[in-house]
This record gives sequence, C-alpha cells and structure tokens, in this order.
Amino acid sequence: MALPTQAQPQQVTPEELYNAVCGAASQNPAQVQASTTRLKELLEIPGAYDYLHEIATQRTLPLQVRQQAIIQFKNAATGHWRSRK
Repeated sequence: MALPTQAQPQQVTPEELYNAVCGAASQNPAQVQASTTRLKELLEIPGAYDYLHEIATQRTLPLQVRQQAIIQFKNAATGHWRSRK
C-alpha cells in the first residue's frame, strides 16, 4: 500500500534569490520583467527576506544589486504591513 506523499514546502536558495535580484537590477527590460516576476514568487517563501538582507549587507557585491535588494525588501515589507490594517 502506497502512502500519500505530502507536498514539500518550498524553499528559496540564496543563489536563486541573488540571481533574481541581479536580473531585476539589469539594464535589459526583458530580463528585468522576468526577474521581477520571479522575485515576487520567491518573496512569498519563508526565509527570502533573510537572504535579501544578506545580499544588501554584502559590501563585495555590486552596488546596484545591493540597492535592488534593499528596494525589494522595502516594497514588500511595507506592502505586508499595510495589509494588516
């Protein structure tokens, strides 16, 4: 008898989130659009904000990538806080 399998909760990897942030900071409009869509999906997964914070604080990363991580964090956080009213 086969046991029903439970769906595994999604997990975000630091590399995947970093790649999405880099794409969103790109100068290529098609890449920006695709990466922004993927970022929205990733930010719904627990742990994504921790990784965004790590990206933003890494001084060895390019400034535009760090700024994009900060902007994404700010926009998502304020959106969640406003929805609680």
